[in-house]
Amino acid sequence: MNSVQAEESGSANTGTAAADWTYWRGPQFNGLADAENLVDDWDPEGGEGSNLLWKREDFGARNTPVAMNGRLYVTMRADEGTPTEGEKVVCLDAKTGETLWENRFNVWMSDVPDTRVGWASLVADPESGNVYALGVCDLFLCINGKTGETIWSKPLHEQFGMLSTYGGRTNFPVVHEDLVIISGIVINWGEAAKPNHRLIAMDKLTGEIVWFSGTRDLPDDTTYSAPTLATIDGQRQFILGTGDGAVWGFQPRTGKPLWHYDLSRRGIFATPLVDGNRVYCSHSEENVSGSAMGAIAALEISGTGENTTVKELWKLDELVVGRSAPIVVDGRLYVIDDRCKLWVIDADTGNMIVERFAIGDRKQWPSLLYADKKIYVLTENGRWSILEITEDGVEEISKGRIRDEAFYASPILAGGRLYFQGTSNLYCVGTDAATQTPVNLAEQLIGETPTEENPAADQLLIVPGELLLQPGESAELSVRIFNALGQPLSAPEPGKVTWSVEGPGTIEGSTFTADANADHQAATIIATLGEVSGSTRVRIVPPLPWKFTFDDLKEPPVTWVGARYRHQIRPVDGSPALVKVNTIPKGARSRAWMGPSTLKNYTIAADVRGDRTNDQMPDIGLTAHGYVLDLMGNSQQVQIRTWSPQLRMAQTVDFSWQPDTWYRMKLQAQIEGSGDNAVAVLKGKVWPRDQNEPEEWTVTARDESPVMTASPGLFGNAKVAELAIDNLEVTPN
Repeated sequence: MNSVQAEESGSANTGTAAADWTYWRGPQFNGLADAENLVDDWDPEGGEGSNLLWKREDFGARNTPVAMNGRLYVTMRADEGTPTEGEKVVCLDAKTGETLWENRFNVWMSDVPDTRVGWASLVADPESGNVYALGVCDLFLCINGKTGETIWSKPLHEQFGMLSTYGGRTNFPVVHEDLVIISGIVINWGEAAKPNHRLIAMDKLTGEIVWFSGTRDLPDDTTYSAPTLATIDGQRQFILGTGDGAVWGFQPRTGKPLWHYDLSRRGIFATPLVDGNRVYCSHSEENVSGSAMGAIAALEISGTGENTTVKELWKLDELVVGRSAPIVVDGRLYVIDDRCKLWVIDADTGNMIVERFAIGDRKQWPSLLYADKKIYVLTENGRWSILEITEDGVEEISKGRIRDEAFYASPILAGGRLYFQGTSNLYCVGTDAATQTPVNLAEQLIGETPTEENPAADQLLIVPGELLLQPGESAELSVRIFNALGQPLSAPEPGKVTWSVEGPGTIEGSTFTADANADHQAATIIATLGEVSGSTRVRIVPPLPWKFTFDDLKEPPVTWVGARYRHQIRPVDGSPALVKVNTIPKGARSRAWMGPSTLKNYTIAADVRGDRTNDQMPDIGLTAHGYVLDLMGNSQQVQIRTWSPQLRMAQTVDFSWQPDTWYRMKLQAQIEGSGDNAVAVLKGKVWPRDQNEPEEWTVTARDESPVMTASPGLFGNAKVAELAIDNLEVTPN
């Protein structure tokens, strides 16, 4: 079926085709849908009367699908179990289940195992027709929803220091007006070098950075609490749980933090639910006070701007709800705890109505869906249930269990059809009699205070919100003005904005030019309108070759992403060197990035030295083109790889090396061929620094699924024993 035919097929029933599900919790962000004649039962095996419209037995995934214009979109593993394994976004005809297109992309420099690929749900944007995906290595993509073509992409790990973790916990994007916003634990550069759960807002059409915001430094966890958009007391808000154990509210157009509520000592994983001016939030870790685990709380949000406040209405400790997001129906809160037990709570008072109504017997991941006066529930061990709300609580209409199936994704409803995404199958369930009322996202966010009531300029953003330039390169800047509620105001008249620069560069009008002699330096650009000002940061990185001896530096180069918090410059064997310290447990195994992600065909080399502590040695790595040359201490090996837990492409050789001894490492990366015939050729060598460089390479590798461009950088694991680096060079091949 071609794309035109698919469009016609998906739009045959205009009454239901527009009932899209563009966000994983639905267009209202709350798991609710207005529908009639939905199924009371279904049989996953199919057959007459099963209500199973189609099933894809080759289509397993972890994330919740989204639906737009008669199409389903989901992220999943690509080329599973092969040397070219990666990640892909797949588009299906929502009516037939036929594949319309696939967009495949690589996973590189990630700590996520292959079984966790496809963690974050997509978001679809009806205005542009695009879908947005965050991969498990933090590659962020904007994809044309009709054709599957990548419009733009950004490697957020390389350019911002966003973390991927072993568990695969990546956050979900959300679209607000002209922005697409994503968040995660970011270890950035300059004054943002410490870990922080940060938010990045990009122009949804171009990927240009519009604003960059954050919570508090040194959060405990990476998390996957998804954001919600709402209008409260006339102010638009962006609300989510974060890695510092708090629930936060931000202005989505400016990134300004408005309020936060400390809920847990660890990160928040469950997505808060917004209902009117209330936020219902939960967690499964240690509470802020006491030793009890888990809680659910109701918060009341009021006020605007600097006067926005949060007040706890009620809180129930020891209710362990760490994953599943709740629903509110007719003043009752329905929530499933981590052991698959349903609780019904009076949303106003916190009084318990139903306790521990059994749905399953294992962990609970999916969130609830309410439509046609029924609650649809999926569970991790393949159990499913359809519930009816009663005066006393709930009754089970039907239930079942699918062997060898697991549901991490939440149920969705689009075009009057239910979609249940399992790790083995995707199920489409429904009848021809079902109907669904379309919901427009913009209509859900009405109620903002008229801008005319707050005409004064209160905030100023410089766009782009962050820049990476070469010496002598120029960039055109613009300003956006907002009032105290984060609403946009008219652009200032020409000449009203004054500009200044701190650092190596000049500005004429609104055009910034980096100093032609700048060498791995940073500048700050400041714009002022009356009493309101804003700033943006610029990294200035020259073209290759680069050389770093660290002799004249007190800190790692300011332009390096992810380096300053984890590294120190101090004497080693009488000469200054870059030392990766072991006093930061959560940063002991980490990466740093040095420049643009557009670099290709280059070589990185450095002197390296490892300590021995408690009979343990570190791992020391250089990265190029998305590949690492890793000198592994405890295993006494050298390895070239791109994806650590999966090792889809890896070459390893034995190599005996000693602590407290300097070695020279060199990694050369070269792309040979082009298009579908392109191959990455990787060559690495290690030798004692006081000896001549050997002609032979220590280890070589080829990758048939090459990473075409990537920033050079460092990898190291100094969890027990520290490591040192000196005389680092990056040169074109």
